[in-house]
Amino acid sequence: MFDERRNVLWIGEAPGALMMREFANRRCIIERCDPTSLFPNAGFARSVVVNVNGRQEDELIKAVGRDALQLVDHGLRVDVIAPDDAATGRIQDRLGTLAGLPSVGLHTAPQAPAIAEVIARYDAGKVPRLDLDINTSDDREPLREADKILFKRAFPHCSRIALVELGGGRSAARVFAVHMIVDRSNIGAWPQPAFAKLDRRDKIAQEHDNYRNFAERFIPFGLRPNIDELIHGSQRSLLVGSFVDRSESLWTLARRNVAGSAITALLDETLGGWRDQGYASDPVRGAVAVALRNIGVWNPDRIDPCYVERAAEAGIFETPETLWTALASLEQTYRRAPIHGDLHGDNVRVRGSSAILIDLASVTLGPLTADLAALEAWLAFELPPDVDQHRYDDPEWTTVIERLYAPTAFRHPPGPARPATRFAWIEAVVRQIRTMGIAIQTCPGEYQTAVAVQLLRRCQWADGPDADRGRRARGYRIAARLVADLCGGAP
Repeated sequence: MFDERRNVLWIGEAPGALMMREFANRRCIIERCDPTSLFPNAGFARSVVVNVNGRQEDELIKAVGRDALQLVDHGLRVDVIAPDDAATGRIQDRLGTLAGLPSVGLHTAPQAPAIAEVIARYDAGKVPRLDLDINTSDDREPLREADKILFKRAFPHCSRIALVELGGGRSAARVFAVHMIVDRSNIGAWPQPAFAKLDRRDKIAQEHDNYRNFAERFIPFGLRPNIDELIHGSQRSLLVGSFVDRSESLWTLARRNVAGSAITALLDETLGGWRDQGYASDPVRGAVAVALRNIGVWNPDRIDPCYVERAAEAGIFETPETLWTALASLEQTYRRAPIHGDLHGDNVRVRGSSAILIDLASVTLGPLTADLAALEAWLAFELPPDVDQHRYDDPEWTTVIERLYAPTAFRHPPGPARPATRFAWIEAVVRQIRTMGIAIQTCPGEYQTAVAVQLLRRCQWADGPDADRGRRARGYRIAARLVADLCGGAP
């Protein structure tokens, strides 16, 4: 069975009769262990108790320092019992940052019922499948050894899983479609695939909260993943939920010029519950760019100097500081509502007429136009995989972009795409999203501001290929012109 972990691994001074009884009353089994051989027994355990005394203190704390991270990755608590305050202080100093892990507890001469209750209430999850066969498809980067145990804890009912990595944004997170072979089921061997997102512990915890607070109450059931597991490790965690099988990314559909209905479904149905909240209160007075900076969407101080240099070579001498000053001085109003915060073509999956979000890591409250501006800018400026990665300038793309992002194209949406052109798909998605963005803005220039901010945000990174940097450099120059237009001047 893989559903309960009752054992408590005990190292150091032996527990007394009262301690044994208190754990037994809570259906926990104390198992005496050698400090050097904890991991063979870790799969069925919920906690390691380190009972320190003067004679063994050095040896035991070395064992904790050596193994604590891996024990937490296996799902265990690590509870250190010290005889007095002086010993607790020494142990805390020696453990350093390990003592601050949420699953590590330091206790000074605790009463038996207290320590037993803390451990009994701890949920270590299911017994991990230590022999799980994990395969990464398409020759993508294999999982780190430290991350494999998280998958073994999340999929204990499987004998094998195949991970298909999904594209995404610029964070260090990895997102997978998980295809399972189950050998512990009377129903069948091949269930529907799951999604699994691997990232820093704090970021996964925040995203889990976002699903609970923002998605479950406002996004229809079938238009978002439904979370099954939250697996915490010492440094990284895993979020597991339902995956949209036989779907395509919005990015793929956009490049085939068939994304129109998906974009409408995304903004009106999937995100409609969020957008409606913007009308529950009066518009907010304040600069849109300031609001977006305050919620972490962008930071002008992080714009890479290479784009400023390229702009100067083209005769545009606006710096991030002057652009920020100009944007912050605008007298604007906007409606405040839940926003995705990082909406792009790779974190939306499309199946049939449904558009499903698969990433809610950056959800927050912000200007209503922010998501539309983010999606438009990403689709227009992101580098497709079939484009020459080393070609810094693409005159045909530049011609299309300059037309679409002229200031006049924000007074009224741009006209239709030119027939049979290479970038007709960009013109189509920009025209569609721009029409909606202008329609929902609260004051003239709100949507234009949001787009300018998104273009400047893209200039916070310069680690892509030549073609990618070329597009971001173009975006900086266009943003400078849009800001100048908003302020009534010219760059």
